[in-house]
Amino acid sequence: MKNSIYVLAKAMFKNDETLSNMVGRSTKKSFFSSKWKVILLVLFLMVTMGLSFGFMISDLYDTLAMMEMESLLLRLLIPAAGIMVFMFGIFYVMNVFYFSKDVDNYLYLPISGGEILTSKFLVSLVYEYFIIIVFFLPILVIFGIKDSAGILYYVYTLATLLLVPVFPLTIASILSMVIMRFSNRFKNRDRFNMIAGVLSLMVALGFNFGIQFLTNRMNQGSELVIGNIAELPIFRVTGLVFPTSFFATEALLGYDAVKGLLYLLAMIVASAAALGVFFLIGNAIYFKGVIGVSESKATRKVLSAEDMKKGTAKKGILLSYSLKELKLLFRTPIYFLNCVLISLIYPLFILFPIFMGSSGDKDELMQVLSFIRSVDEGVLIVGMAGVGFLLGSVNIISSTAISREGKNFYFLKYIPVPYSTQIYAKILSSFYVEALALVILYGIMVFLFQVDLMFILLSLVIVLLASLVVNQAGILMDTLWPKLNWDTEQKAVKQNFNSVIHMFMGFGLTALSIFLGVKIAPTYFTGFMVAFLLLSILAVVFHFILMKTVEKRFAVLS
Repeated sequence: MKNSIYVLAKAMFKNDETLSNMVGRSTKKSFFSSKWKVILLVLFLMVTMGLSFGFMISDLYDTLAMMEMESLLLRLLIPAAGIMVFMFGIFYVMNVFYFSKDVDNYLYLPISGGEILTSKFLVSLVYEYFIIIVFFLPILVIFGIKDSAGILYYVYTLATLLLVPVFPLTIASILSMVIMRFSNRFKNRDRFNMIAGVLSLMVALGFNFGIQFLTNRMNQGSELVIGNIAELPIFRVTGLVFPTSFFATEALLGYDAVKGLLYLLAMIVASAAALGVFFLIGNAIYFKGVIGVSESKATRKVLSAEDMKKGTAKKGILLSYSLKELKLLFRTPIYFLNCVLISLIYPLFILFPIFMGSSGDKDELMQVLSFIRSVDEGVLIVGMAGVGFLLGSVNIISSTAISREGKNFYFLKYIPVPYSTQIYAKILSSFYVEALALVILYGIMVFLFQVDLMFILLSLVIVLLASLVVNQAGILMDTLWPKLNWDTEQKAVKQNFNSVIHMFMGFGLTALSIFLGVKIAPTYFTGFMVAFLLLSILAVVFHFILMKTVEKRFAVLS
């Protein structure tokens, strides 16, 4: 059975082109087909994350060390890793377990259901390892250097990072399987798949903020004098929800003692037990939910004369094309979950703590808000460019716009619409989605910061220009290295490495904008003019590069 699982997982691994690209096993010639290029890219991301957080972690360690509370860093980082794995795990499990076309093929092979289930879990786990390695390994290494830890600390670090994702991913998998178990009761599978994905995400968000809510309630009505950081409510709650995170933290803190080894063994046992429960539940309900999940239902709606007149009314080409793109994003479950819904998540991370926090938390929040209000508006207006970069990159609409055409790409070459109009219609569809997030974001700004109308208008110009630039860069990458040969929508978005680079580029530009705003500290007018001119120049430069590239690439693509 072990050999069958290995062969099956290897087949799924090869079928998943994103994972194949990560290790240089792609059979297609592209920028990412070289093993060494991908290794260098991962190392670059790790170094970037290490440098981004290095100075902050170093200063924070020194501050906490003066109070003999440096262990607080590990007690925050390890549970954060578990929560991040759970959040992303919802998306990965839904895509790998259900929305992948290879499921139908494996059901007919002479292999057991447990082998298919285990193999798919391993594929999802590889995705999580990529996130863990890029985001958390550099930070834990920096902590070890600051703490003058011995070699055994780094051995424990690798062991814990390998095991930490297992428990939260099993929870995400079981949750997704329970929800999808009832998909066969609905005639419109596409609509249910979309609802199931949204519901899973809402549960994940509720789970995340529920930890904070429980922590706040445990603090209410009691003034505890806590001598041991491990007794803080937030650590007790996360330890109960993700016990392996607690075991990992204690193993790292006690790596040079027998206690550390015992906690490491406890983490191994807990992870194995979680896998056993996952295997039992998965065998019972997974295949009842996955059979026929790719089927969809035709509506066959009869159009009236009024509907026909309304549907054929003359509109501008740019508007009509962009609305067509938007409808496809909303109608296709995979596109909706990964391109649209992801843009609306981030404002929720601001709203939930505000309304769910305790009075003490709200007092601390007010202090933070007071500090932000005291920051010069020139710094804030430059920092708003980072908001535009972030919103333009997280929805991956532009960085997958060409790939989503797939085998219908030839349609772009034959319709009587200029390439420039088609490209900017696709970018405009991204702006529609970002507008929803901007409404939430600016609502928060008005409510919390009492910003004036002039700041809203000027900052909105900067946000839109920054978003235009990062969207131009995203669609340029997808024009250069499109993923047109796919048999399921999942491969166009979730297995498209262009979107990964696009997101990290957005994160980097966001950090750069905030850094420059704080470092230069311009006046209000100077900050706006400098940001406006730089972003306008970048937009014009990207426009000419994009148009020249599109003409050449569309001529050879088919």
